[in-house]
Amino acid sequence: MSNIFTQATSPVFTKQSVKEFFIQPMFTAEDIRGLITVRTDIKGTERLNRISRPSMMTKPKLTPGFNPAGSFDLTYSDITVKPMALEFEQNARAFWGSIIEQLLAQGYKEDDVEQMKAPDVWNKVMLPLIAKSGQDDLIRQMFFANPVAEVLASGKPTGVVDTNYSGYTGFMTWLMNDAKSGVIPSAQHVTIASSVAAVKEEKILTYTASTDTTITVTINGTAYSQAYASNAATTVANWLTTHKATIEARSGVNGVVVTNPSGSGIKVVSKYKGQSFDFTAVADGSGSFAASGAVAAVKASTLAANEADLTMESMIDAITPEMHEFELVFMLTSTMWRNLVHTMKNRETAFGDAVMQNGIKVPTYEGFPIIIRPDWDKWISVAHNGLQPHRAMLTTKKNLLFATDGTSDSEMIETWYNQEAQMRRYRVQYKAQTAYIHKELVVLAGFND
Repeated sequence: MSNIFTQATSPVFTKQSVKEFFIQPMFTAEDIRGLITVRTDIKGTERLNRISRPSMMTKPKLTPGFNPAGSFDLTYSDITVKPMALEFEQNARAFWGSIIEQLLAQGYKEDDVEQMKAPDVWNKVMLPLIAKSGQDDLIRQMFFANPVAEVLASGKPTGVVDTNYSGYTGFMTWLMNDAKSGVIPSAQHVTIASSVAAVKEEKILTYTASTDTTITVTINGTAYSQAYASNAATTVANWLTTHKATIEARSGVNGVVVTNPSGSGIKVVSKYKGQSFDFTAVADGSGSFAASGAVAAVKASTLAANEADLTMESMIDAITPEMHEFELVFMLTSTMWRNLVHTMKNRETAFGDAVMQNGIKVPTYEGFPIIIRPDWDKWISVAHNGLQPHRAMLTTKKNLLFATDGTSDSEMIETWYNQEAQMRRYRVQYKAQTAYIHKELVVLAGFND
């Protein structure tokens, strides 16, 4: 279907109004830049080069001439931004009565909200509100985006992609995956103890064959079938070969690991402590599956006394030699922060001198600024089903990179007033991706079991 209009309808935004009221608060506000490095000029894929410093370069001079020694080690990874969109429409009358304070603060009359088609009202009153909400959502995805995220039902994956998180890969996803796989060395990860220790769910189903042609194993809402082959053990082995990689690639932190412990058994274990799952199996003949080895999932509870203090001290002890060259900052869940406050109160000890961070005075721990991230607590509960609820990171903001084309694309924002529907329509498109640049410049706590 062809477009009715081939150019923007009146009234239109000016370039200055868009930059001042949307782009600046959403993509370049200090709340973001004070925590991470923001690149606003990446359109597609860009290579991130890492160059190690040469060492052992100085040698005894025993003969005439020169004998060069030492070399650079060049490694790299690619960052590819993914397309994202924010769409919004608003009828003025429906909004009347809920924006009065914002209007009055900007010097407008109550009746002005009826004039949503007037660019001045929209730009100065409505657009900053949308930009702030958009930035909050941007930060949520920046940390918790996960391309394999699934909608959770009763805390369990359902096999349905969760588009609230699946747009690109967030910092939490990178860091948790790399801590679990060993890309980030275990020496740079500190475990966190809670008053109730978390436990992984486990379950084994053992297959006994009888006049079957197919077995079907269902895990978290998705069925995985396998043709019967000679005997039960062979059939299970074939099933594992066919489906193991696919199953374990699902859902990220909320996923499971499948193995064959012995014979014709299929064992499912949650990837992270506290995660539960659904796991059933049937045969199409007279065969059956017997359950055994069931262990219920247990989520971590509140932090043990003084745990934040002990954890942060261990994190500082784990600092790599490379990290000493940078200005480091702690980022903590609010549960970690409150635990630390209780410790200091009980000891009647004051925190270190406050420093300026993002234009705000923040406390320090052994001289390192502390940034409390209550948004982490909120989205760990929602996106990660409350797993690993207490987390801390010690790094430099130069090591955390958010890439976007958000300030340079002239077609990223569309807005118009639909006279017939009496709707102000608004749409923003941008591309986004995250990366952490150097594994040597991060120490984590609570990111891995």
